[in-house]
Amino acid sequence: MSRLRSGKYSVVAKEYEGETMPLEVEIEEDKIQKITPQREATTGLEDIVFTTLSKKIIDSQSLDVDAVTGATHSSKGLIEAVGEVIEKAGGNKADYHLIETKLNLADDDEFVSDTKLNKKEYAEWRKVPEKVDKEINTDFLIVGAGIAGLASAVQARQEGLDTLVIEKNGFVAGNGGGVEGIFGINTKLQKEAGIHAEPEDIIAKEAELGQYRVDGSFWVDLIKNSADNINWLIDLGVQLTIVDDYHGTCMFPTFHWFKGGFASIGYVPYMKKKADELGSKFMLDTSAISAIDENGVIKGVYAKTTDGIVKINAKATLLATGGVGHSAKLIRKQGWSTKNLHYCSMPSNTGDGYQMAMSLGAKDMLKESPEFMMNYIQALPHEGVHLYIDPINGFMSLPSGGPVVFVNQNGRRFVNENVKKYNLLYQRMAIKSTKVTYEIFTQDIYDQITKGVKDADKILAKAVKTNEGDSLYKADTVENLAKAVSLPVEQVVETIKQYNKCAVAGKDAEFNKDKETLIPINRAPYYIARLDPSNLIGIGGVGSNQKFEVIDDKFEKIPGLYVVGMDSTMQYRDVYTITLGGSACAHDINSGRHAAMNAKEYIKSI
Repeated sequence: MSRLRSGKYSVVAKEYEGETMPLEVEIEEDKIQKITPQREATTGLEDIVFTTLSKKIIDSQSLDVDAVTGATHSSKGLIEAVGEVIEKAGGNKADYHLIETKLNLADDDEFVSDTKLNKKEYAEWRKVPEKVDKEINTDFLIVGAGIAGLASAVQARQEGLDTLVIEKNGFVAGNGGGVEGIFGINTKLQKEAGIHAEPEDIIAKEAELGQYRVDGSFWVDLIKNSADNINWLIDLGVQLTIVDDYHGTCMFPTFHWFKGGFASIGYVPYMKKKADELGSKFMLDTSAISAIDENGVIKGVYAKTTDGIVKINAKATLLATGGVGHSAKLIRKQGWSTKNLHYCSMPSNTGDGYQMAMSLGAKDMLKESPEFMMNYIQALPHEGVHLYIDPINGFMSLPSGGPVVFVNQNGRRFVNENVKKYNLLYQRMAIKSTKVTYEIFTQDIYDQITKGVKDADKILAKAVKTNEGDSLYKADTVENLAKAVSLPVEQVVETIKQYNKCAVAGKDAEFNKDKETLIPINRAPYYIARLDPSNLIGIGGVGSNQKFEVIDDKFEKIPGLYVVGMDSTMQYRDVYTITLGGSACAHDINSGRHAAMNAKEYIKSI
């Protein structure tokens, strides 16, 4: 985007039936600073156009502003006049049209897209570097060496493509090293264990859990290919051990565990070895910084290495950067609070693939895509990326709910606290709609939840004493709990009183919570803990078709650009349906493999 030359520019805005308004537009420091009419307005509407609408243009630094009702011609004339000044100042007025709109506000059917807004916001991701130190050519470029990137690297070489993988970290695996297992149906391991499931049952359940908001053909393809994908992995040497329902949380026993409980042990070393054997080339400590866009066709990337800037020319480019799970800005864009956010993801997962794709006009799915968002209590131990499996502070333990009470900033209950039984990640969904959420429990309830955990009572006592983040308090009365966190005392007392009545009656009159988790809050000591967000991964963001080609808002492919793994995932909306355990990893493998196969066909066609 070219900088604007500072100065005062004279221009004439055309109005209705040949009328005009002379203007002076001042540009300074690359911004539109003033728009000044050079004559008095003759009508109230004209005055509104050249004052109010001018201010909107200046405030937004955009030509995409709503026309003043009843003054469409004058509004259009003003916008065109300012666009003319932008051109005179050395800019491109198209850069200031962020959204394709019409000035006819009566047209309710006009489709408004964020595409051009994103292209401007992420323009740096298509900027051509001033200096290039080296140039490389390849058939297939993979940006990211996580689970999906490694799968694609192996498949691409099996397809005979000259393949280069770049990875911003100094090692392969990315965020995928902590993945515990993979989904598959009717695999060899399942058959050996006597496990059978019907694909249509799983597809139907996923459609239901997704509120029928997704294109179900993505699920059909994933599930249909799952057994072949797992058998392919086993043939490559990947180590899988048992199949189960992931601690009883999955609807079907389809979770295939990696050796050692993590992909870093059972998957990554074997796939990297195979990729090396097949001749895939890897460049570590190499970050993609911008795309090579030639008239809408993507032909590689510019990348930053320890030795300088490299231009990588590729016939097809694959984004496999692991999602947006470590970017506070992009997580906030989805509507999540990031206050006190604990990251379980790799610091490298900052949404590089998403931002690059958006800069190229890709369909933006981020606001509809889920995060693997959980609860944690700041005062309790929470170090490291494996917080989510902590026996006290993890996503299946104390902060996840169950026989506790959740209250919002008003001191009221707002959800079934055992909603995790339907999906572990539901624990955070309703909290997204509150200003703050606290969890109330007793010592008896804590002991029940942490039964068998070594030194659980000592850990709680220390947490109360140190109280990191002012997030955990102990009291002898419910009133004092409420006072400790400045909640309305009378309301909290009433909430617990009504909850206890429900517990005694064995029926939750508000949210129909399970009888077995309705335990009275009536015996001191009492505890209250603030539930803060903990995020494992971002799941999705970039629109794609079934060939894993990146698409725009009109569902047209962006030639030469593919997206896989946690950068895509078109089969989810808003919440990850973890009840089909390991489906995200299954998607990583499936998308990585088939993107390589489809890229081969694309390369043949060019």
